[in-house]
Amino acid sequence: MDLYLLVLLSKKDLEWDKLMEEFGYHFIQECHNDVKYQRVLHSIGFTLSDFLINFDCLHDHLNCSKKFTNILPPSFICNVENPDSILLESYHQRHGWSYFTVGIVKAVAEVVFGQPVSIDVLEATTPHEDYKCQYYRIHYKNNSLRRASQAPSSSTSPKDLKILPATFCKAFPFHFIINRDMVLIQVGAGLVRFLPSELPDIDIFLGSTISYETRYFSDCLKMVSPKVEPTFDHILSYCNSRFTLETVSQLRGKAIQLRGQMIYASESDCILYVGSPCVSALEELKGRGLYLSDIPVHDATRDVILVGEQAKVQEDLVTRMQKVKAKLEQASKELRQEKTKNVDLLNTIFPKDIAMKLWKRKYPLEQLCRRVDNVTVLFSDIVGFTAICSTCEPFVVVEMLNRLYTKFDDLSAKLNVYKVETIGDAYVVAGGLEQKSNRHAHDVCYMSIGMLLVSQTEKSHDGQIIKMRIGIHTGSVVAGIVGYKMPRYCLFGNNVRLANKMEACSLAGRINVSPTTYKLVHSSNEFTFEKRTPDCLPKDFPTQPGDTCYFLNVGNQNNMLEDRQS
Repeated sequence: MDLYLLVLLSKKDLEWDKLMEEFGYHFIQECHNDVKYQRVLHSIGFTLSDFLINFDCLHDHLNCSKKFTNILPPSFICNVENPDSILLESYHQRHGWSYFTVGIVKAVAEVVFGQPVSIDVLEATTPHEDYKCQYYRIHYKNNSLRRASQAPSSSTSPKDLKILPATFCKAFPFHFIINRDMVLIQVGAGLVRFLPSELPDIDIFLGSTISYETRYFSDCLKMVSPKVEPTFDHILSYCNSRFTLETVSQLRGKAIQLRGQMIYASESDCILYVGSPCVSALEELKGRGLYLSDIPVHDATRDVILVGEQAKVQEDLVTRMQKVKAKLEQASKELRQEKTKNVDLLNTIFPKDIAMKLWKRKYPLEQLCRRVDNVTVLFSDIVGFTAICSTCEPFVVVEMLNRLYTKFDDLSAKLNVYKVETIGDAYVVAGGLEQKSNRHAHDVCYMSIGMLLVSQTEKSHDGQIIKMRIGIHTGSVVAGIVGYKMPRYCLFGNNVRLANKMEACSLAGRINVSPTTYKLVHSSNEFTFEKRTPDCLPKDFPTQPGDTCYFLNVGNQNNMLEDRQS
């Protein structure tokens, strides 16, 4: 901000004091141009002196705004010398800003009250090293800085007062009056209960005078804010500030804090303090030995406490709702996780399109049956499996099959072939069933080669290498879900039976390929085949002249298989 002012100073060729005055003037104008701050400016005080006395509330409002951050506002004390002038004391921490206040006051007088003023800048003092006090005298004509004419005043003579001290003590239970010796000469009916217990009892409710010898202000109360010495003159100089006091000792409960204002009573040269307990909840009220009946009906503290209780109930409700919301979100998260698990499980049991239809429940089971053309089916079994089962424990057989089939499952996932089922030692896969492909026969051939290579790495319980027999055939099939409690996705049709026959006609460690599958893959030159005699075909296999089955050679296909998997 200081750099900004120096730039303006160099451009406008103004003295520093004049520049600061203009800056303060335009600062108020900027606030007045904003509708939010305009309402605040016109609501602070009825007269210019009232405005300056209560100007701190605008500072508090500005400090809450992002537009005016890190400002150090001054504090004002006003003394009306006569109907045409005001003596203004300004306490501020920033040096060189005395004329900033001049601009502020002139702008307020013109913009808010519509009357120009003249201001004399008087002497300045430094009561503390952190701040200084600057005095100003504000001149205006005939007390013109009023918004409207005031009604004739009522009598201000104490003899015309129609209320007794005892009634005043009940109406304002947390007030007191001190004289220049800082002696409590009158205390409200509520505050008197919290005076030190060692002091003599008096009939305070009848407005009796308190003993001047014992009940000093400092014996009963201590200053919380503002941070000033508890002397009559210091308090008088801060009469425009809000005072927070705390009882020194009490008869029961904890010490209470009071928040209120000091009012100078010129007729008796005393100071009247009118305040209320600083409580916002029933727990605080009871913990300090207070009751709701101790607070007058006209005191807004009652509403603050009751509204606070209502807000507490609402906060408890909000807290419970937030906990319920958190539980619902956690349950929803767990539900999504379970849904993902269920979908993944369905995808491992059924083709993905069938699994999604089952999950969404859009189709009945009978409508999920379909005919699929150009499907290559592979059947396999373990040679001598019956003998293996008869010579070892069942769990050994299960463990062997689990190792073997787990490797087969990984292989089928890499080659995009669908695992149909496993029954005992029979392992069945199909290509072109789950997703259409022009290479379904090639994929199944690679699968068969991989199965033979994997089986050669596994041994039975007697140390013999496991040998497999595989048959492959291509044709149209009917696929559908069978069963309700344990549904299975099965393949039906003559071509499925022929694929099974091709496996039965195969030999140990060999892959028997039908003529149909051979015609689809031999032209690619990816595989080598060994031709068999026509009598090796199943007897009911539909053939054309020259048709026969073939052995798919494994040979050195391992490298091509690895490339295919990658």
